[in-house]
Amino acid sequence: MARNYHRASVLNGVREVAKSVGQNPMTAMHVANIDPAAFFSPDELIDFNKVNVLFEHCAEAWDLPDFGLRIAPFQQIDVLGPISLVTKIEKDVRSALAAIMHNLFIQSDMVSAVIVETGDLAELSVELKDMSGPTVQYILLALAVAQNVLEDTARAPIELCQVSLRSDDKRLRQLVGAYFRCPVQLSAERNAIFFERAILDRKLEGGDLAYRPIVERYLSTAQHEAVGRFSDSVRKEIARQMELGHCTLENVARSLRMESRSLQRRLSGENLSFRDLVDDWRKTRAAKLLSQTNLPLSEISLALGYADQSIFSRAFQRWHGQRPLAYRKASLSR
Repeated sequence: MARNYHRASVLNGVREVAKSVGQNPMTAMHVANIDPAAFFSPDELIDFNKVNVLFEHCAEAWDLPDFGLRIAPFQQIDVLGPISLVTKIEKDVRSALAAIMHNLFIQSDMVSAVIVETGDLAELSVELKDMSGPTVQYILLALAVAQNVLEDTARAPIELCQVSLRSDDKRLRQLVGAYFRCPVQLSAERNAIFFERAILDRKLEGGDLAYRPIVERYLSTAQHEAVGRFSDSVRKEIARQMELGHCTLENVARSLRMESRSLQRRLSGENLSFRDLVDDWRKTRAAKLLSQTNLPLSEISLALGYADQSIFSRAFQRWHGQRPLAYRKASLSR
């Protein structure tokens, strides 16, 4: 299931560009509902839709139709985090880019990239999955970062032959052309950069086969973390601590070796909160205790962490649409 996430490294450059035009980046982050602490946590996963809201807001409110291009110089290959390590073990540019694209979901589950080779040209296209609303600024950033990654991988400046954009915004022709120093096609079928195919054949010096197992293990861990939902780990820890009777946000965060704010921010990226997960555990546990045991309501209330039985009863009514004893009676008659 898509989670619509992106590593917070995508925010690199926002503060610097804001400062250059006399704007307050914190105001923009508030508009997009992104915790400003994400500026300092590049590995955090944030809501991709909020990233797009932020970028489009900055472009409009700051009168910067090329905002995505302006933050691109602050996002070189290291913005990809663990994915960038593949350049240390691949033999040529083609295989390095293929490995980067294969692992791109570590960076975001909403972005895909493809290279098509035709004649003397290679086309690297970037597309977004199931997005609604404007995405022009992210696409501009993605294409510029694609060039950065290509140059960092090839270890040399790369002159592009052409840039194509799905957008039909005529303002972009001059802005994008000036940035990439090449012709720009608007209303195109794909968002892509075009370059000489021979660049893909360039050999990469320093490829260390002995280093490969280390990189592959590291990427495997990153892949597992990206695929597995963070909230699943939190749910397991909540269940463990609720059984022990000392479940708090601080205790769960400490067990997961992170700060409370970081835990809340990661859950927010899945549109969840710590309270939501505790509530879910109580809802499921309450139904099980009522249907499978004869424990009195007072003991069930305490087992769920409620000091007052009436609070538990109201919560159960909210969860299941009926009072606890009515639920128990109905479950016994089934």
